[in-house]
Amino acid sequence: MTVTCVNETFRPGGTVKSVTTRYRCNACGNLTRFDVVETTSVRSFHHFTVGGELSIEEPEVIAHSVESVTCRWCGHDRGVETVFGVE
Repeated sequence: MTVTCVNETFRPGGTVKSVTTRYRCNACGNLTRFDVVETTSVRSFHHFTVGGELSIEEPEVIAHSVESVTCRWCGHDRGVETVFGVE
C-alpha cells in the first residue's frame, strides 16, 4: 500500500518543518538530543484510489500531549525543561 500525506508538519526522514518549543537538560546542558514520548490524535480525510493507494489529506490535530522527555546524553528525565519561543 502506498501512503501519501498532504499538509503534514512531520516530513519523511524525521524532520519537522517548524519548531516553537525546545528542551534543555539541566543536568548536563544538552540542547539537541532527547527521547520524547508523545500522544497525538488527528482527524484526517483518507482518500483511496480504485487501485488501493491511500492519500491522507486535511490533517487536523485534535489533541496532543507529551508524556515524557528524557535526555539522550545523560539519561536524566526529571531535569529536562521546556524552552518556549525559540525561533
